[in-house]
Amino acid sequence: MKRWVDALARTGYRAAYALARVYWLVRHPRTQGVFVGVWHEGRVLLLQNSYKHQLSMPGGGMDAHESPAEAGARELHEEVGVRVDPASLRPAFETVGTSENKEDHVRFLELDVDSEPSLTIDDREVTWAAFIDLDTALRLPVSPLVRAYLEHARPRRK
Repeated sequence: MKRWVDALARTGYRAAYALARVYWLVRHPRTQGVFVGVWHEGRVLLLQNSYKHQLSMPGGGMDAHESPAEAGARELHEEVGVRVDPASLRPAFETVGTSENKEDHVRFLELDVDSEPSLTIDDREVTWAAFIDLDTALRLPVSPLVRAYLEHARPRRK
């Protein structure tokens, strides 16, 4: 039964994302988002959302009352089950993406961990997550925003 519920939820995520893309195409909104680069021994945490073809990182939109660090900590917990104090997330990179027909202002935060955290994914919004070395990550089909961050991080992480 869980497999069917998960599959139905993934279908719902894909439908909602398709509707959002139509809205963005018509309205071209300005959005605020955050991604968290979680690093362990030169490897970065990547994930696969059920509704996107490219790999990404834990992250999403910021609620009106949230700081970037609060949003990042919330998204880390929601998407991969990792709880962190927002104060442990440090600003690393900012960019603006337009690949989804919106002006997406994105802040990247970083967290270095001493041991690889246990990841819990729901198999609904997130279907896969793992730590990948930076060179391999840059050869994978990552989203343009994540690629920009990884390229920016490369000199500091080599």
